[in-house]
Amino acid sequence: MTDQLTTGAPASQPTNATPTAPNPDPAATPAPEPASSAPAPAADPAADAALQSFREQLAGGDAAMMKQLERYKSADDISKAFREGYKNAKNGGKLVELTDRSTPEEVKAYREANGIPDDATKYPGEFRDGFEVTDADKAILSDFKAAMHERNVPPKVAAAALDWYQDFAATQAQELNAQLAKVAGETQKSLRAEWGGDYDGQIGAAQELMKAHLGEDGFGQMMGLRLMDGSRLQDSLPFVKMMATIGADYYGSTAILTGDIEAAGKTLEAQKQDLLALRVSDPEKFKSDDVQGKLTKIYAQLEKVSARK
Repeated sequence: MTDQLTTGAPASQPTNATPTAPNPDPAATPAPEPASSAPAPAADPAADAALQSFREQLAGGDAAMMKQLERYKSADDISKAFREGYKNAKNGGKLVELTDRSTPEEVKAYREANGIPDDATKYPGEFRDGFEVTDADKAILSDFKAAMHERNVPPKVAAAALDWYQDFAATQAQELNAQLAKVAGETQKSLRAEWGGDYDGQIGAAQELMKAHLGEDGFGQMMGLRLMDGSRLQDSLPFVKMMATIGADYYGSTAILTGDIEAAGKTLEAQKQDLLALRVSDPEKFKSDDVQGKLTKIYAQLEKVSARK
């Protein structure tokens, strides 16, 4: 059937390729007409008529079927569509699944049937409105779409997977934020109970020590690091206590340390002068163990602060 529609010209069609014997008298033979420069017809009327007749026979008077058949521009196209339909019918009407042995034509047909674009960058899929997108999410989405396209996953299936991811990520973020608030509150409560009035000084010493070595930006980044349970490094009880201990050793007793090192030095100096003034205003109090103990600590702290400058 196909061969009848795709063979060459009819036998009665004239041809210019018939050889002729040479004429001994060139003058007696008129000069040949110049070849026409007009382009050859784009279509073969006889072949078109045969194809249309073939469509009409297949349609059997069904206008809808005829309209569908007119989409195919050759008998070969109609044959391919028939074979594809036959494969689908063998699979219970389901679209034939792709395999490692699928031909490029089968892959193309599968993509067209499932709305999968040839260009991976045009594969559909975006985060829904209201979803808080992070830089990590953007990178994941790009890789996800490329993987779905490479595996010829229908966009509807990929969209369902993307919806699941967004639901999962949103739920996880809520749980992690709740854990962050819980741990932060517990850590602060524990440290205030343990340090009492020294809390601000202990925290200040730890902060100043890290800022001195990390800078403001580095300090902020480090403190914002999230741990596996969702809490921040700055809320880790062991970490805060460790840094406060190091800060106390670095700067001296942290109970009176507030602000930067320079401010802390002035505060120490002011307290020293107040205590020394007792030598005149209240000599007995000045000689007390309490005052002398405070002076000893202040002098030790001032030496440490001076050594760090």
